[in-house]
Amino acid sequence: MCLNELKEDLNNLIKKTRNINSCIGLFEEKLKDENILVEKSIIESEKVFRELFDNMSSGVAVYESIKDGKDFLIKDFNKAGEEISKLNHKEIIGKKIGEVFPGIKELGLFDVIQRVWNTEKSEHHPISQYKDERVTSWVENYVYKLPSGLIVVIFDDVSEQRESEDKLKQLNKELEKRVLERATELNDSENKYRVLFEQAGDMIIVLDTENGEIIDFNDKMHETLGYTREEFNKIRVPDFDMMEEDEDYKAHIELIIKKGSDLFESKYRTKLGEIKDILINAKAIKIKEKTYLHSIMRDITGLKELDERLKESEEKYRKTYYQANLYRDIFAHDINNILQNINSSAELSSLYLNNPEKLHTISELYEIIHEQVARGIKLIKNVRKINEIDDSEIELEKIDTLKSLDNAIEFLKSSFQARNLDVKIKTQEKKVFVIANNLLLDVFENILINAVRHNNSTSIEIIIEIKKENLDSKNYLRMEFNDNGLGISDYRKKSIFEKGARKSQRSKGMGLGLSLVKKIIDSYQGEIWVEDRIKGDYKQGCKFVILLEEAL
Repeated sequence: MCLNELKEDLNNLIKKTRNINSCIGLFEEKLKDENILVEKSIIESEKVFRELFDNMSSGVAVYESIKDGKDFLIKDFNKAGEEISKLNHKEIIGKKIGEVFPGIKELGLFDVIQRVWNTEKSEHHPISQYKDERVTSWVENYVYKLPSGLIVVIFDDVSEQRESEDKLKQLNKELEKRVLERATELNDSENKYRVLFEQAGDMIIVLDTENGEIIDFNDKMHETLGYTREEFNKIRVPDFDMMEEDEDYKAHIELIIKKGSDLFESKYRTKLGEIKDILINAKAIKIKEKTYLHSIMRDITGLKELDERLKESEEKYRKTYYQANLYRDIFAHDINNILQNINSSAELSSLYLNNPEKLHTISELYEIIHEQVARGIKLIKNVRKINEIDDSEIELEKIDTLKSLDNAIEFLKSSFQARNLDVKIKTQEKKVFVIANNLLLDVFENILINAVRHNNSTSIEIIIEIKKENLDSKNYLRMEFNDNGLGISDYRKKSIFEKGARKSQRSKGMGLGLSLVKKIIDSYQGEIWVEDRIKGDYKQGCKFVILLEEAL
């Protein structure tokens, strides 16, 4: 009986041993599968890191210490770094840092790398000029040490920014501090990816192309738009992208997948409602046969604002330049008239000097000379005032039209005392005002002087008709200057207001005066044109028509 029990116990023990061996086999098989999955995960993680490493806009260099931190070998270099340094990957890997970058010690970066290697504390090397026989550029560097002992340097070529500082005075910094206290967490490739991802100065976002959902983003992304990480996790791109609705957003993703990449601008709304201009560099990447959208974004709002201010400045300069030319021509034209009047009066005075009967005439001529001198002084004062006007904006004001006309007529009569002038104003209005400035007097004087100079009649007639008109719901004052002069042919009517219309002193053209008149009227947002006094017969005289907005 005892023998049978012993046999039975032995058989049970054998069965249990077999079961244990079977379990061990299954465990070993499962452990093998787990190892395969871990290896795949590491490979995919490395792939993600390499994708980010190769596609960053900043240059990234990895250095290995030799001789206990006295020198360093180049271990890795990304594509952006090759473009910035104008170097080929194969030419530099494995070489000493000083062989590839002979100017690094003069730059001061070599000391920073040694210091970071010794202290394990990250450092920012500010914008400095790098020089060697091969290349010269302005660069900014961030240096940190991995737990593995490797030194990582993130650098950017900021030469264009440096050169444009004098013109734009202010540029957004292209880079921010990329490395914080996460250096101690860089134990494997996933940690390397996260540090580069999180500390980039640009916004970075990864999208699922199948549903458009945000699957990853760095701190710069949600901080720029004013969200916490938890809040940003709950929203989609169309929630803050003002340029694309859902359908447009999906279509754009499909287009980027088809093209491979896209560089474009958009407008993003922050949590507080502020609108930011964003430059986006989107690229389609594949991980585990699945397509994702990897986008690097930059806030260019400041640059846009600078561009707008530059355009405004250019527009103000153009206005200033136009007005400077206008007033220069006005000054030259008016001074010429004044000097001519003084000269004529002086010549007549010398003729009458020995004639006692003409003493009263000489007195009148001297009075004219004094008036013209006073007019010249006033003109110079006006020019000085014009030069003091800020922002190239000329103030328009309410001008008494009839008063300006009376002053212009008085000046005309004193300037042409030897001519028989009959100047009349026909209007039902006792007081009429327009939106203009004191240059309106120059307009009236130019038109009246031309009416006399280009008139061979013994009796010169000038009739000024004034009436109100309503055009496009605005009140205007229409002024018609009718004369019995030589008239202007239809052909010359087309160019009469152009500068330089008079080709020579012998020509009967109206010359520079009317081009100035046109410029002044344009500055008032008014209109001026010329017609025949008698329709169809230009030889019967001219009718100059001025249309100015009425000041109420």
